[in-house]
Amino acid sequence: MSELQPNPPLAPTRRAEIATAIYEAIRTCFAHWEAIPDFDLDRNFRIYLEEAFGAGDRYGFDLATLCFVASLSNGHTAFGDEWLWREHGAPLGFDAKLDQDGWQVTRSAIDALVPGERIAGINGEPIALLAAEQMKFVSGSSLPEKAHRLFSRPYLFPTAFVIETTDGRTSWIERGSTLPELPAEPSGRWIDYDRCFLLSIPSFAEPRFELQAIELLRPLHDNVHLIVDVRGNSGGSTPCELVAALMPTCYRYWTYTTPVSNGLDRALGMLSSMTVTEASWIEPRSSAFGGPLTIVVDGGTFSAAEDFVMPFKDNARARIVGKPTGGSSGQPYFRDLGDGMRLWVSAKRQYLPDETPFEGIGIQPDMIWSYQECQKLLINGAK
Repeated sequence: MSELQPNPPLAPTRRAEIATAIYEAIRTCFAHWEAIPDFDLDRNFRIYLEEAFGAGDRYGFDLATLCFVASLSNGHTAFGDEWLWREHGAPLGFDAKLDQDGWQVTRSAIDALVPGERIAGINGEPIALLAAEQMKFVSGSSLPEKAHRLFSRPYLFPTAFVIETTDGRTSWIERGSTLPELPAEPSGRWIDYDRCFLLSIPSFAEPRFELQAIELLRPLHDNVHLIVDVRGNSGGSTPCELVAALMPTCYRYWTYTTPVSNGLDRALGMLSSMTVTEASWIEPRSSAFGGPLTIVVDGGTFSAAEDFVMPFKDNARARIVGKPTGGSSGQPYFRDLGDGMRLWVSAKRQYLPDETPFEGIGIQPDMIWSYQECQKLLINGAK
């Protein structure tokens, strides 16, 4: 891979090479046409070519590419460019999430902007209009997923701007303040003396996180009520060993479809056909933890974290509480496009084992609980 330059040229031949690779990867590997039945790949690709070749610089080319890939409406199909992050990715200094009442600041490294405040606008533009415009560049299987990721894409915002909050205050924001890193490693603590144990798993991004979680479980006996908190866990690698360690009964994972391409389909101008793999049952281990189990989820529970939750929902092994999960998982095909550019195309569309749709919908909790109700559980334990 060539070394990145401060303002690297992007010749027409390179643009054509990148665009062609993206088109072919989508046509042969993309597993989610069901979600966008009216999407015309060739027509949208022609529009993309006009924008990509008409862009005056690499930033414009990247935005055109982000918009085209995001139009596929899938959270595991995405484009990335190291140069874009390096040159235009100075952090905002805060994060915000969308809920039923609008955009709320959830984390902040800026003194003038306090978590809990609500954003009314940026540079005089109502936040609802600005967000709707910018989310067309963000990959996601649903509007909530796009919204969840929006403020983690700083290159979509000005380098400096005025933010207005709903209480009438304005604050001058200059990008560059870095938020403290959230804990990534699992942790465990006792609640209600020795009757309830809380296992918090913020991420499955590294294999050691799963191993650490399993180690935290080893001392537990079946008379303990275990609470597993995977709120905000955006995934990583599917924690199959952790699932097995908590499953005293038979269980299964997803039913899924994946594209199968052949020459005749191409000759007839058809997209790839889909093949279905049904979920199969897995026998439990005799050493699995068999005590009461509650799993806490929310809209920030994505991907491998949903792979973790789903078997417990399917066989009713655990009580699931909180908010519906993010609804985005599946195995991406990865393509290195060169010069720091990368493409991911989701090659698997997952369903619950009974073929209930999941993508863009998520796993529904047994009980919808607010954030405050979930926190009460983590403080007082399960009754």
